[in-house]
Amino acid sequence: MVNLEDVRLSIERYVTAIGNALRLEVAIFDNNSSLFFATPTYIKKKGQIVHAPSISEVIENGSVLVNTPGEMASCIGCRFKKHCPSTIEVLCCIHADTEVAGVLDFTSFTKEGQKRISENTSVYLNAITELANLIGNLLVTRSDRKTPLNMDANLISVMELCEQPLLLTDAHGVILQYNHLASNLLEFCGITSSSLWQLFPPSVVRKIMEGNDLFEKSVTIGDKETKISTRTVMVDGQTTGFFIRLSENLFEIPKGTGFFEGIIGNSPAISEVQKMIKRVADSPTPILITGETGTGKELAARAIHEQSGRNKYPFVAINCSSIPDTLFESELFGYEEGSFTGAKKGGKIGKIEMAQGGTLFLDEIGEMPLFAQPKLLRILQEYELERVGSNKKIHLDIRIIAATNRDLSEMVREKKFRGDLFYRINVINLKLPPLRVRKGDIIPIAENYLKKLKMKLNTPLKVISPEAGEELLNYDWPGNVRELQNIIEYAANLCETDTLMPDDLPSFLNLEPMSADTPEPSFTAKSPQDTALLEQLEKYGYTLEGKKQIAANMGISLRTLYRRISKLHNSPDDL
Repeated sequence: MVNLEDVRLSIERYVTAIGNALRLEVAIFDNNSSLFFATPTYIKKKGQIVHAPSISEVIENGSVLVNTPGEMASCIGCRFKKHCPSTIEVLCCIHADTEVAGVLDFTSFTKEGQKRISENTSVYLNAITELANLIGNLLVTRSDRKTPLNMDANLISVMELCEQPLLLTDAHGVILQYNHLASNLLEFCGITSSSLWQLFPPSVVRKIMEGNDLFEKSVTIGDKETKISTRTVMVDGQTTGFFIRLSENLFEIPKGTGFFEGIIGNSPAISEVQKMIKRVADSPTPILITGETGTGKELAARAIHEQSGRNKYPFVAINCSSIPDTLFESELFGYEEGSFTGAKKGGKIGKIEMAQGGTLFLDEIGEMPLFAQPKLLRILQEYELERVGSNKKIHLDIRIIAATNRDLSEMVREKKFRGDLFYRINVINLKLPPLRVRKGDIIPIAENYLKKLKMKLNTPLKVISPEAGEELLNYDWPGNVRELQNIIEYAANLCETDTLMPDDLPSFLNLEPMSADTPEPSFTAKSPQDTALLEQLEKYGYTLEGKKQIAANMGISLRTLYRRISKLHNSPDDL
């Protein structure tokens, strides 16, 4: 006698995968009309109690299309009659040889799903029949202890019925299956890939690996752009893989959108950085990127990767300051199953291993715990890795780039960082200049970021006024490019016109105060208001503290005061 419970794990994997591919909810009932398995949305909408007469009808007829839920004869007596949450259902009997094992149910709770199935009924009936046969064959194989069937071949036959390119991966992003539409798409893009890490940008793959389901996410494939939707495949609460649905539409990627072009500016300081990146991009030698917070160290690392021959392989970024000490080794080096309490079944690939063929970026390397540094040194020396709980050596083909805003040489002297590791990563040093020494790049950076925000925020803001630009130029930018981007995003969220004015900027962005020994400018009063302002300036002076007092006395903001002073003088730059 066949029993669905004997093959639960396999059934859940394949059923969930196909349900995700078809954008439908799935349920399975045993031959006693009890719910055996259902996707979370199905349970939320309909619960775990099934209307038995409808199951009996499916068993009798082989398959049933419920295109008017709540109104069909088989719905009589159902608690959902007249208010069924389903918009359409397709059901098929599961046979194991001559024995009835249960019923498979494809359900949609949306009008979009109803329209899709109604217009392609034969496609979905074929799909559910193929999947029911797959489950039945698996049951027969298990009960008769025969040689296991090629379940992958069965899965492919179901996937081929889907009308969009589909990929199925394991939990590490290795591609297990794809239909002919996906094969044709990848071939058209000139891509031969066995892993999501080789197919999509690393930032997208990381989101998928973290269990974030994506919908219509724009991604690059080769030199083309498309959209993907993803679903995490869960079995018994564990991630077993990911289902990727690709759009058939491909778009040309606009020129000049790479990471190298993202390093904006023509100042001598940044031009040297750009030249350096081009010179060292294809070298296997480790690089240490130094610079203040916010100068764009990760952007520079990505630019090196994009300019190198490794750009078709992963760029894996690790923030060494964000990983708890207790998890550092397992996150970086991975681990084998059973290596420690709480280790996942099947083990886990580490972030270093994920960078295979590409670039490993170690951000904030100065924060790396001392106990982990010898292992990293070994990797740099031998390019071999051992997962936690294993003595098997894994050969690595990676380029290592590190970054820090700390003085590592001083940390070495203080014995807070290993000297041998420092000398190994500091073979090539790329120092990024702070924004305050590249003033000519401030406006181009701000304008470039504003263009990106225009679509993201749907802001009316288009241009930066000369007055606002002057304030941006006069600020010292201790937070560098990152702070500038934050300021522009702040303004883009609040600005109600197409032009960025000084009032749209944060209040702390004031013109630099005059020093005590700066000659006082000459003004001509043109109104009683001007006369009152001049009297205040004469009394309190032109220092920042003096101007704050004047603003308080006049009941206006410091920003407004600066604008009034500017109007008194032909050259606001004198202030």
